[in-house]
Amino acid sequence: MLLTSCRLAHGTVPGAGRPAPTPVGSLLRMAAIVFEEQELEARVPDVGAGAGWTDARLRWRRDPLTGRSARILSGVKLQPAARPDLRDLTAKPAFCPFCAEHLDKATFPFPAELAPDGRITCGRAVVVPNIMAYATHSAVGIYDPTQHFLDLDQLTPTVVGDALVAMVHHARAVRRLDMTASWSSINANYLPPSGSSLIHPHLQSAHDACGLTAQRLLVERSGTWPGPGSFWRALVEQERGGPRWVGSTGRVDWLTPFAPSGFHEVWGVVDGVADLVDLDDDVAQDLGAGLSRILAAYHAWNLTSFNFSLTGGGPDGGRQRYQVILKAVSRSNAEPMYRSDVTYFERLQDEALVDVAPEEVAAGLRPSF
Repeated sequence: MLLTSCRLAHGTVPGAGRPAPTPVGSLLRMAAIVFEEQELEARVPDVGAGAGWTDARLRWRRDPLTGRSARILSGVKLQPAARPDLRDLTAKPAFCPFCAEHLDKATFPFPAELAPDGRITCGRAVVVPNIMAYATHSAVGIYDPTQHFLDLDQLTPTVVGDALVAMVHHARAVRRLDMTASWSSINANYLPPSGSSLIHPHLQSAHDACGLTAQRLLVERSGTWPGPGSFWRALVEQERGGPRWVGSTGRVDWLTPFAPSGFHEVWGVVDGVADLVDLDDDVAQDLGAGLSRILAAYHAWNLTSFNFSLTGGGPDGGRQRYQVILKAVSRSNAEPMYRSDVTYFERLQDEALVDVAPEEVAAGLRPSF
């Protein structure tokens, strides 16, 4: 038997000093953004009580912009009690194309019209062409060729910021040569559970005339949002100081999403910038500073793997009131026979299933900001 009740929140948990749950079907409006949540109650077998049954609860939430929904479980957490030993996985092999001693011969230079020096650099970060055609134009950014492996707490603000600066410089060079490549994103896989085929930490970009599905959806929905001005600015102002608020680094505001699409998800919203190529070096460093703090927190929480995406607004991003967004999520730990954090809910039904509420994630991150 499954019972449902509806409560709509400014986005809080019970007992946090916010308004009490409201009746079924009612909505609480704050600054024109609606946060819809239903509390689901179930009866499940109690494994600790023999043949007994016990009450269990989960929360269903709908994203206020896209309508995509998520389920937040309660009870036993999947977060690991200890970090796995990564030494065997991350040991330096005889050959790694991203290590300094092999980089020049193992990777190709860019055409001179795109990068006069063949490669794009910032600090220790190096950007080279991607040998895989993920998009019309795609590049790989290596955080530091001198270090085969950097753990999460070693991805410092400077290391991450410099890599983002270099990747944005590449994006601008692409746009100068090919104005049709108007959809731009910078993304990262880290360790095999995230989809990475190489251990050496790196980023990847995609620039073309098509964009990515989620990227296009966010831009389209930002443009059709019925409220005044930018949805993202309204979201930041509504969430500022609340239970999902994390903090700011320069012109980037950080928060956890009401309806996450992945575990320990965090968003960075760039104020006043709609397209990735319009990020100046200072803002790219602001993004690096915030992302570095998030990754350090993941490390402290015994996590080892992550993905992030930094997405621009395409050709109509400004007109459609979009703002550049960085989204980061943790992935399953890299250990033998690990459990994937993607189930049929996510892959086939496009509905996230997470075990830590965004309010808890934000509370854990807030002291670092």
